[in-house]
Formats: sequence, structure tokens, C-alpha cells
Amino acid sequence: MKKYVSVLFALLLALSLGVSAAADNVSHVYDEASLLSADECDALDELAAPVSEKYSCGVYVVVVDDMADYIDPDAVNENGETGIAAFSEYAWDALSLGDSYDGNGVILALSMAERDFDLMAHGDTGNAAFTDYGKHIMQDEFLDNFREDDWYGGFADFIAACDRYLEANANGTPIDVEPEIPLTLDEKLSFGLMVGLPAGAILAFIVCGIQKGKLKSVRKASGAARYTASGGAEITVREDRFTHTTEVRTPIKTESDSGSSFSGGTTVNSGGSSHSSGKF
Repeated sequence: MKKYVSVLFALLLALSLGVSAAADNVSHVYDEASLLSADECDALDELAAPVSEKYSCGVYVVVVDDMADYIDPDAVNENGETGIAAFSEYAWDALSLGDSYDGNGVILALSMAERDFDLMAHGDTGNAAFTDYGKHIMQDEFLDNFREDDWYGGFADFIAACDRYLEANANGTPIDVEPEIPLTLDEKLSFGLMVGLPAGAILAFIVCGIQKGKLKSVRKASGAARYTASGGAEITVREDRFTHTTEVRTPIKTESDSGSSFSGGTTVNSGGSSHSSGKF
């Protein structure tokens, strides 16, 4: 039954584009939600095909009205994924995308019902080129278009970004966070001296100042307490004067402020895929 549904899914997407579902006819754009015209689909396919061929890593766009028509979004798949991430993996298998480019590829999947998107990379090249951090920042390439319902522009920007990411990886410098280089022993010693010597000098100066102050037996009084009678003083008038207000503000932490932290590299699940999902 699952195999039948997968074939039906592939046929449905292929027919929505008016193309053949034959295995030797590789399409890079599947628009079941009819966001694009036939000419726009052809234009995007012409953009994605040479990028895919150049780096042997398929670049794909898959859009459906509602992923719930194909999977249960709340169910956990065999790779531990749910929702739009699980749908991306389902589409990868259903459309036999792993049969091309030695199983290397990247998908931008959209489900219009809840406006969910997922960036999924697969294979050695795909996961190396599209790191966790790289996929996260790539979202800015197309989300601004999608929020204005500029679907063609968003998909075109996605394909262009994939070209840059794959080129960077081919050059040995994938787009990722800067690696932390551990300090050598000499660097640690130099850093310790650089920080420790000034701190020690400042502390010694403070201690000497305190000791020097204790040696002064006679000094000019700075207040009236020295001149108050031993029996105390009677205060007949009390006056409070308002001088200033101190206001302390603590900023409210927003979702964008919290962000995400990345240690570098790519987190790959048991099925050989990595994901970055969100809303548009």
C-alpha cells in the first residue's frame, strides 16, 4: 500500500507539471499546489538542472497543498522526524530523487496549508555543502519572497543560493560557522602573562594606597560628625530634597533574539538526511 501511495504521489506531482514520470526524465520542480505557471516551472527547472549536473547534487523544489494528504504530520518516521521534515523525506523516496546524482541532493519543500517549509540535504556532498548553520542562514534567501507570495522569485533565489553553497564546498570552504582553533601552550602562557601582570599591578597599587591612608593620623574633617557634642545633637528641622530617579530596564527577549547556536558541521539523522524547518 505504501509503495502504491508513493507512486501515486509521484504521478500526481508529475502530472501537475505536465511532464513524464519516467525514471530517465529528471525534473527538479514539483508544484502540486499550482503556485507557478508552466513557463515558470520550466524556467526554474532550467536553472536547477545545470547546478545539479555541475556539482552532482540534485537541487529540488517540492510544493503541496497539504502534507497531511500524504503523511501523518504528527507521526514520527523511522528516522525520528515529524511534520514537514518527515514529508521531505517522504517526497525524496516517493519521487525517487535519490536515484540521481548518487543520492546527493537538497530539497526545499513547502506545505501551503500551514505555511511550513523544510530544507533537507542528503548524501555526502549534500550534507557537506549544506551545514546546519548554512541551511539556517539560507532561509533569508527566500523567506522574504514567500511572505509576499513571490513564489518564483523565492525559488529562483533558493537555486542561486544552492549554486553558491555547492561552489564553496567544492572549493573546500563550505558555508559554516568559524571553527574554534585551540590555543597552544605558548599562546596560553602569553595570554596569562598579558592578563595577569596588569591585574597584579593594579591590585598592588590599591593595597599600597589603603595602607598609606592608614598612616595619616591627622586629616581635615569632611563632615560635621567630628564637631558634634558627645551627648548628640537635636534636629529641629528635617527637609527631604528630590534629586534624581534611577530607572533600570530589562529588555524582553524575543524569539529572534534567542536564535540558534551552531557548533559547526551538519547533524545527519539515521536516514542520511539533515533538516532546517520553519514557517513562511
